[in-house]
Amino acid sequence: MELFDVGFVTVRLVDILDISIVTFLFYLVYDKLRGSLALRITGVIISTFVLWKVVDLLDFRLLGTILQEFLGLGALAVVIIFAPEIRRFLSAISKNTLLDRIIRQVSPRLETNSTSREVIDALKTLRATGNGALIVFAGQSDLGEIMESGDALDANITARLIYSLFQKESPLHDGAMILENNRIAAVRTILPVSKREGLDPELGLRHRSALGLAEVTDALVIIASEERRELSMAYHGELQRNVDYQDIEDAVKAHYAWEKSS
Repeated sequence: MELFDVGFVTVRLVDILDISIVTFLFYLVYDKLRGSLALRITGVIISTFVLWKVVDLLDFRLLGTILQEFLGLGALAVVIIFAPEIRRFLSAISKNTLLDRIIRQVSPRLETNSTSREVIDALKTLRATGNGALIVFAGQSDLGEIMESGDALDANITARLIYSLFQKESPLHDGAMILENNRIAAVRTILPVSKREGLDPELGLRHRSALGLAEVTDALVIIASEERRELSMAYHGELQRNVDYQDIEDAVKAHYAWEKSS
């Protein structure tokens, strides 16, 4: 069905539908790869593709052939190099189905009040005894590889258990604890460290790891500092220091509300 003309180009209904689908797919790719190296590489490939189309339109045969070969090899290299990121992206897409959203709406797993209360009670005890902690509230991003770096656990979230696991004498106290589906899913996990420039040089590995995860996923990360006994949060690529318990409770509720609506 022809809708209108723009110059010598006739715009059809199917063209608008085509552009809308492509735009949506590009948005999904951007949203899932935001802040990662894969996104920058994807940008280079798209730019090269656009340049190749322009060169082809101008009938520059030699340059067009070179760019075409580059794109062919580049696509293969990207699949090999970024296989883990592609797997996580496809997993995230498959989890964001309409059925999954409906299930999440009615699922009882988001027992926000109980979870935040137990975590905060544990943080109070950990601060009082001078123990550090790194606690991750999983979001929609796939944390499978990160959980595989530690020890899998499937336990109820209780203040007593969290406190016990972060005791220095515990063989599981190093690394981060992952909370997922209202369960303690993994402990002793290794988080990606932020490479951001200009960070406070006083920030330790816990803070940099929390920020690193928040930069590449939608997880909410709580940090209990061992030396200063201060609490911090990392979320959506930002680090907040010297937060109090009410800030944490509000952030957990907002995190779960956002997850439920997304």
